[in-house]
Amino acid sequence: MDSSFQIGNIWGIPIKLHWTFVVGIFWVAIAFGIIPPITFLGKTYGFGSVEPASIKWIYSFAFATLLFICVAVHELGHSYVARHYNIGIRSITLYLFGGVSAMEEIPRNPRLEFRMAVVGPLVSGLLGAVSVLIYIESAMLLGTEHPLSILLWTLAIVNIILMVFNLLPAFPMDGGRVLRAWFATRMPYVIATRRAAGIGKMFAILMVVLGIFSLNVLLLLIAFFIYIGASEEERATTVDVCLEGVKVKNIMSSEVHTVTPDTSLKDLLDLMFREKHRGYPVVENGSLQGIVTLTDVQKVPDQQRDLTTVGQIMNKNLYVISPDEEASSAVKMMAERGIRRIPVTENNNLVGIVSREDLVRAMELCSARDFTPSISAPGTLPESKI
Repeated sequence: MDSSFQIGNIWGIPIKLHWTFVVGIFWVAIAFGIIPPITFLGKTYGFGSVEPASIKWIYSFAFATLLFICVAVHELGHSYVARHYNIGIRSITLYLFGGVSAMEEIPRNPRLEFRMAVVGPLVSGLLGAVSVLIYIESAMLLGTEHPLSILLWTLAIVNIILMVFNLLPAFPMDGGRVLRAWFATRMPYVIATRRAAGIGKMFAILMVVLGIFSLNVLLLLIAFFIYIGASEEERATTVDVCLEGVKVKNIMSSEVHTVTPDTSLKDLLDLMFREKHRGYPVVENGSLQGIVTLTDVQKVPDQQRDLTTVGQIMNKNLYVISPDEEASSAVKMMAERGIRRIPVTENNNLVGIVSREDLVRAMELCSARDFTPSISAPGTLPESKI
């Protein structure tokens, strides 16, 4: 089941909310609504003392909503720069601890990655500065203790904290990408990623230690988020670089066992038993019609399988790939869709099938050979642009 849902579309980019984001809004709103107001350097934070209660909760939820809108604008900053350099953005997903822009390709040019990474913290800093300016006007008109003034000042400080936090040199924060861009000017891209990811993991381990000694659950959650993000970035980059230039047709299986739509389920089960396959493409006159799996068959009662054909139960909602697409695209499709095999079609005719095992084999062969990835990639900036 997909753990995210789409709420809108900006610049043609789907904006999605992860369930943790929804939890985050309520968590932030409740935290700022129930904690006693904190005074620091003459400024008040929190809405615990605001009366009546209805006004307190209105401002608490307004603050939480505005905060996460700022997170979305932060991600849009990354996406704007990516689009400027013709890097497609499949979606933006907002999580509890921030947002993630799903790019169609990883920018492997250090200067381009630097620009994309640094713009996010700059946006957060700009939002913080704008909030300060609006706060000054609000404080002059309503006073510093008015809930609106408290909201604006708190929003300003939190955005500045987000800017500083995102500049930490640790994946998956923007500072980790800036660090990788710096490393990538001095070493192969994969090694640069490993070093930056390693530093990110060190930050995560340090946070775990601090979280345990301070009994801070939030710090432990952030550490987990950083460690997993660093590991995933390292894995994804290794796969992309290793499979660079490898086409689906280079690794797919061309000899595919298929069945026709009029095959009975009894015959299909016999075939599955003999060949030890759990699923088959359904082909008629060379054209791919669907996919049938053991799970589909098991939904039909035993006594009806003699009278039921594959065409009646096959899945017609297919995910297919072209033989000329990059093998790394198949990796991403399998990960996003939670599938193990993808039919390879050309003009709707089945020409092969690529499986997770095919990709693993290609990765093993890649790892066994001595290669030095280039830091150049499609989207490289002209030398005159600094």
